[in-house]
Amino acid sequence: WPIIAGAAVSDNLRAYGEWIGLGVLIIACLSAVVQYWKFTFQVTDDALVIRRGLLERERITIAFERIQMVNLEQSLWQRVFGVMSLKVDTAGSSGAEVELAALKVQDAKALKAVLSSEVNEQSAGTPAPTDERDGEQLIALSWGRLFKVGLTQNHLRNAMIAFGSIVALAEPLEGVLSDWLSDVPMYTWFLLKFLWVLLIPIFTIGVVVVGMLVSLIGAVLRYYELQVRAQAEGLELSGGLLKKFEFKIPLHKVQMLEGSSSVLQRLVGFETFKVHQARAQSDPSQGGVNMAIPGLESDHAERLNAMLFPPFSGEKAEVRPHRLMLIRMLLIRAAFVAPLLIWGEVWMQVCALGWAVWLAVAAVHQFRGVRLIVSNEQLRMCTGWLRKRHIRTELRKAQRVVLTESWLMRRRSLAHARIYTAAGPVVVRFIPKETAAQLRDVVLYQAESTNRPWM
Repeated sequence: WPIIAGAAVSDNLRAYGEWIGLGVLIIACLSAVVQYWKFTFQVTDDALVIRRGLLERERITIAFERIQMVNLEQSLWQRVFGVMSLKVDTAGSSGAEVELAALKVQDAKALKAVLSSEVNEQSAGTPAPTDERDGEQLIALSWGRLFKVGLTQNHLRNAMIAFGSIVALAEPLEGVLSDWLSDVPMYTWFLLKFLWVLLIPIFTIGVVVVGMLVSLIGAVLRYYELQVRAQAEGLELSGGLLKKFEFKIPLHKVQMLEGSSSVLQRLVGFETFKVHQARAQSDPSQGGVNMAIPGLESDHAERLNAMLFPPFSGEKAEVRPHRLMLIRMLLIRAAFVAPLLIWGEVWMQVCALGWAVWLAVAAVHQFRGVRLIVSNEQLRMCTGWLRKRHIRTELRKAQRVVLTESWLMRRRSLAHARIYTAAGPVVVRFIPKETAAQLRDVVLYQAESTNRPWM
């Protein structure tokens, strides 16, 4: 980076740009040769052992019972050379613990099969049951469904990204555009001043169209030929266009199932699900390893839930937040709008008033959408209004439960309950303190009394 920065600002360094580039290329090639020469791995009876490094030798031992997921990826250039990458994720890393790059395709698939079978034997302790679900295909994205997935993405975000990219690319052409615009007659500028109002809806439509195109292209690149299969020992997902991938998660290592749907997705009748595994405990800001499964209709969602979790049995309790949560939401949003209403001009006050009404309506609906459903073995947390979200996990997979309260909540006998799992916390805010204590006792009892594998 210092060399690149210096080359960008120094004429002297730019004069030697070819030699600097050649030197960087030579160093990169030598580094790759040394890395390849000193990189070895082997599979023992209970672990994957990797040795790498020249000046500083490193030995990485990954026990099979700690492996969360083994996945394959193949980029476009890897496809040209007939190789692919194998990544191993563990509960102690925010991303891939180790990556074995440029393995032959048959070797990578064979190694994945060996590691996956060893993980199931070491972690579960018993052979995986073979039932009617073995090899069942849960979902296969057709072109029609893939088109729907692309149309229901966040178009505004994608449009802003595309617009920013266009602006960044157009900046070097500023001189050429200035010269071209200088030749435009003066009467054309006067005409444009009167027609600028008509250009606003055209520009808006253009932004929406660009956002939709970016969403469609992104959906095709990411989810092309997406297939989700239910094996007896785990859940398998594969797909991708430029970068192919294959994931497989043992069923007992699934920590959490998260479903979400926007207004557009609910109109076409499907949801997007994420299957979460354990995340790095040393870095709580990082999410766990997860597999995203888009375009699930209600029957597919039911089959996925039935595969990963037992049905809700016994008595079920529904917990709703106290209205103090709604009051807090309204006060926080009012603090953002109040300065415009007090010190703004008339047009700003009108806009702020409309914004305040929208924020208040959104806060009420979001408050009504929050609920926690708890049974003897699992819980389901629902939130959201326009974009609904629900999380499902088993109580036995909880690691700890923390109750917190402020001085105001203490006066009203309220508390926040945070149920921590290996994939992240489930937070229930502003519930009665007695209910929070009961929830804590139930969760901890289920976590301590089970002897079934959970990671």
